[in-house]
Amino acid sequence: MAAAGERKLVRDQDRNRRRAAIERAARVPALIGAAALALVAWWLSGWEIWPWLFGGVGGLAAVLLVARHVPPLWRVTAPLVVVGLWLLTYVDPWWWVLLAGIALTGTTVVALVMLRLRVRRWRTAGALALGVVMIAAGSVMLVVDAARQQRQTQQELDQAHNEALARTLPHTPASMVNFLVEHIARFKPDDRLACSVFAPDAQRQFADAWHVLDCPAAIRAMADEVTARGDYVNNLSLPGQATTSNPDGTLSVDACHLDFGGLTDDTPHANPGPQIGALTLRQQQGQGHLIIGYRRCATR
Repeated sequence: MAAAGERKLVRDQDRNRRRAAIERAARVPALIGAAALALVAWWLSGWEIWPWLFGGVGGLAAVLLVARHVPPLWRVTAPLVVVGLWLLTYVDPWWWVLLAGIALTGTTVVALVMLRLRVRRWRTAGALALGVVMIAAGSVMLVVDAARQQRQTQQELDQAHNEALARTLPHTPASMVNFLVEHIARFKPDDRLACSVFAPDAQRQFADAWHVLDCPAAIRAMADEVTARGDYVNNLSLPGQATTSNPDGTLSVDACHLDFGGLTDDTPHANPGPQIGALTLRQQQGQGHLIIGYRRCATR
């Protein structure tokens, strides 16, 4: 009976010595790992400072007050772990999976090197496989989330651009015609604003109708037909019956019979510039109108 008790005491002492040895050996790696976790999480969180102020300083003060007999390295490691975990709450959860997978894989590889797969082989191999799976899953999902975030950001930018563009577009068919006449009469090679009122398909129709390469070239072709710039801009008006509403909510504008008030066939420059064409307009965001269709006026 006494011999059994002595053997049990010896086993307990050996176990305690092994645990103490493991604890001593783990102090520095644990500190390095906690510091790495805190720094990586700090970077991923966008350099949040509050976890350091409250978690780091507060945690260190608590450890110093409560755990006075804890080895110094553990006193520093514990607050760093608190800070790292706190900072991870600011980042994508898939980063948690990736970092946990890296930690598990690294720990398992170290165990494989030290133990040489002599003990707990299946557990070690399973932990290694789990770590690799976590790294792969975290990496893939982070890429997916980044792509989704990029699409969302682009959609928000497009929405903001469309809203800004809608506010600058002409609000009535008459103002649209006046806008085009103004830019045609005062054509400049670097003028990009004139074509901003055309949707991409309408730009293509516009260019094809004037047998040129693109929308700016079509504006130039019309500008070449202006014979009296002042009369073209100042005497033009769009007849009231030129605009009709369509069932789909668009507007059809017949800008092929523009009225140059005060100019008759006997007046010099009775036709001071080209007719604009047949336009199809669609209102944008409840604001201005965009040309979504274009047809050139029939030649006489």
